[in-house]
Amino acid sequence: MSVDNTPPFAELHAGITAKDLREVIAKSGYPFQATVADIIRSSPLGAVRDVKLQEEWAFIDRDSGQARSIDILVDLAFPHDYDEPNSKLRTRLNLLVECKQSDLPYIFFLRKSAPVPHNEFPEIYGLEKQDIRVFTNAAREEGAKNSSFSWWVNLRDALEFAEVPFFGAPTLYAISFAKAIRRGSKLELTGEDAYRSLTLPLLKAADHLKSLSKPTEGHPLLFPRIVINLAVVRAPMICAFENNGESELIALPWVRVGHLEPTEGGENERNLSGAVRYFDVVHESFLARYLEVLSRDADEVAKRMHQHSKEVASGLAFSDMSEGHESFSPLPEHYQEFLSKPCTITFRHHVRSLGLTIDKSHGEISDPNNPTVIGWIDGYDWLYPSGQ
Repeated sequence: MSVDNTPPFAELHAGITAKDLREVIAKSGYPFQATVADIIRSSPLGAVRDVKLQEEWAFIDRDSGQARSIDILVDLAFPHDYDEPNSKLRTRLNLLVECKQSDLPYIFFLRKSAPVPHNEFPEIYGLEKQDIRVFTNAAREEGAKNSSFSWWVNLRDALEFAEVPFFGAPTLYAISFAKAIRRGSKLELTGEDAYRSLTLPLLKAADHLKSLSKPTEGHPLLFPRIVINLAVVRAPMICAFENNGESELIALPWVRVGHLEPTEGGENERNLSGAVRYFDVVHESFLARYLEVLSRDADEVAKRMHQHSKEVASGLAFSDMSEGHESFSPLPEHYQEFLSKPCTITFRHHVRSLGLTIDKSHGEISDPNNPTVIGWIDGYDWLYPSGQ
């Protein structure tokens, strides 16, 4: 006679089987979140000495005031600032990651250019100023009497972030996206589902992180954060766009989505286009490569912030008008007399964009003989400078 030694905590009741549990767990998304966390740990970001990865990072919802959580927060420090004792910055990189899986696709509506013409990526927190006042034509010699000309330039433009592949135009822009759902036998699109499940958690978590990153008054250092909002999906990523008057479909493993928010008065009260915020949507299969490029290029922009730490910290710089961020240097002390003069000119770089050219001479983008497969692009050769 066999004896059942199964402990009470291992017994299943109410007709539930181990198979039932495995299926519901697989559909829940928790194993996928763990997979994404492991990919991040195995990436170059995970090899940084000062790196923290926290799952279920808690934040306060800006609208409801309730505590919520995002799947993963990655927080790492760059070594450049610590290597130079005179640096005014201690720069960090943060990834806010939300993970979603679905058998039904996400649909992205592509545009040939970014939602706004100027550069707003990435979001940078922890600085007192996002713009630098640049002086040019006053004599550099102390005691010069000629008046100075100056203009405002965005930090990202001053340090030429857009010239670094990941922060420029690495992939195509989507003005909006939606989730495919089934209602009975019909397939429908819902932008509300995509907005509430991905856009809102990412941006609200970012807002909370921003509130935690405010500079400490009187502190000799600033702690800027380069923030990347990232959705990782295990689902088809299908992009819709217009080509010569025809609607086309193409699959991409990485799309940069722009989300427009209303402008709230103040300095930008005349800006009717609104404020654009970006987040990347990346397929699980492409995540390792995405993180490789992000690690390489985030290191480059952090070096530039370190190189110009005095200009970034003070919001002031001098330029000899030569090209490139190398032309910027700390503002000499005797230029202080010019700071009380008004500065109303703003200089902005225009965002580059990637074109999508379709050659249909060799057949349709999608193979009519294989209706379950969409034509795709996964090369992204422009992310790698020649020779790499």
